Amino acid sequence: MEHGIRFIVEYPEIGDLLHRLFVNRELDEWYKNKCAEKIKVPDEFNQIKGLKKIEVRDLNNPSGEINIHLQDLSGENGFHLEQQINMKVSKLVPVYVLDYSYSLRHDLIDGAYDIVGTAESLEFIQGTNYINKIMQEKGFIELSYLYDYYDTVYEWSELPHIQPFNRRLTLGDALFTDVLELL
Repeated sequence: MEHGIRFIVEYPEIGDLLHRLFVNRELDEWYKNKCAEKIKVPDEFNQIKGLKKIEVRDLNNPSGEINIHLQDLSGENGFHLEQQINMKVSKLVPVYVLDYSYSLRHDLIDGAYDIVGTAESLEFIQGTNYINKIMQEKGFIELSYLYDYYDTVYEWSELPHIQPFNRRLTLGDALFTDVLELL
């Protein structure tokens, strides 16, 4: 594989699996079976400091989502902050990606100011550290949105049996979306 992306170079067994899945197309049945599996939320997540609730969105898909809602924070002068850690988990290989959402409200303003971004609060940083520790213990690898998720895995010219839908096939597309359209 000539796509020198860091993740595939670091984990060649995943690169081999992707080649068998997308180039050789020899794992279609395996793919369908993996997509039908249910995401398992680690019991340890119930110990996340400041946990409000955990929601799981899991369909017949190559990935599922675990949304971890932290306790709301109220500040002076009517400020209210909701925080959520959003986790996508691949069913194809043991990888996940995290992102964060905030919803800021004030008593004097209708609606909310919603922000998606990096972990900027102590609760997010502590929660992220705990999640990463648990997932690593379970054999999962965190993908970086900045460095791994959008890396090109294949150019469409290398995948004649797959309908192109973007400029290139990224690692995020390959591991988290139904690129093969078998479901």
